[in-house]
Amino acid sequence: MNAHVIGLGEVGRLGELLGQGGQAKVHRAPDVTLPDVPGPLVYKEYKPGHAPPHGLGKVVTRRLRLDPATRERLDRSAAWPVRVVEHGGAVCGVLMPLIPDSYFEERVLPSGTPTRTLREVQHLFIDPARANRLGMPALTAKQRLRVCRDLAGVMDLLHRNDLVIGDVNAKNAVFRLTGDPLVMLVDCDAIRVKGEMAVVRQLNAPDWQPPEDTLSQATDLYKLGLFVLRCLSPGAMASLARDPSRAYAALPGEGRELLRDAVHTAPGRRTTAAAWVRYFDGQLTGAGSCGTTTAGWKRDPVTRRWVPVS
Repeated sequence: MNAHVIGLGEVGRLGELLGQGGQAKVHRAPDVTLPDVPGPLVYKEYKPGHAPPHGLGKVVTRRLRLDPATRERLDRSAAWPVRVVEHGGAVCGVLMPLIPDSYFEERVLPSGTPTRTLREVQHLFIDPARANRLGMPALTAKQRLRVCRDLAGVMDLLHRNDLVIGDVNAKNAVFRLTGDPLVMLVDCDAIRVKGEMAVVRQLNAPDWQPPEDTLSQATDLYKLGLFVLRCLSPGAMASLARDPSRAYAALPGEGRELLRDAVHTAPGRRTTAAAWVRYFDGQLTGAGSCGTTTAGWKRDPVTRRWVPVS
């Protein structure tokens, strides 16, 4: 059997049911451990007729082929499929790491009902006072910059390894209040290897549609720009916002140009995830620049790309 595949019998008994939807249900998998995966695992069992027809093995294999340091960074930033599970030669499920407790919020709903939910990044777009009423934390300005920086960081990691996220939206990333990184990507089934078909069809969530129809790394960058805009200007209509000027107050210096380029209709103009990382690092350390250079890099006036200062 291939290294990225295990048999259903190796999964062992299924633990607590953690969630279910129309295509699959997710259980703890307490009896299985993997040498390359730190921490506990979950088993996502596909319902009959909903197993991915192709591509899942390539997504799993891409992680296994990363060097140990890069793989460790990916594991901290994404709930990545780590093994394909087969039964009788057919795909029946996938093993993934358990999302750490630090990404969950114990809260009391306005009705008085206690609940435990993931801190999805959609909660960062609403008015902070309303977030508090819903039992969710209201982040500081610095924490919001960190969230933007860490989402850009995992996107840069995936793009440098020839991966396309596709369905970047307000529910497929979660955040925590402390730790490094603050953000984790979830629902990674739709991520695909660049140039390959997606495991499942890559879609646009409502209000996250890019200007072009074909999803690519360029559309990932557009959606990252929307996220930065909406995260840094929470409040009324933030979840629909596309006007970069809305977030200018939170993006001094080069940040305003980066945001304008990020949501540009021309794919080649869009700000790379790496450029966002450099900008937010500068803002968070107090070394931000108001010009077109930062930390050994400069903005090419023609291509609008960041290039090393020679």
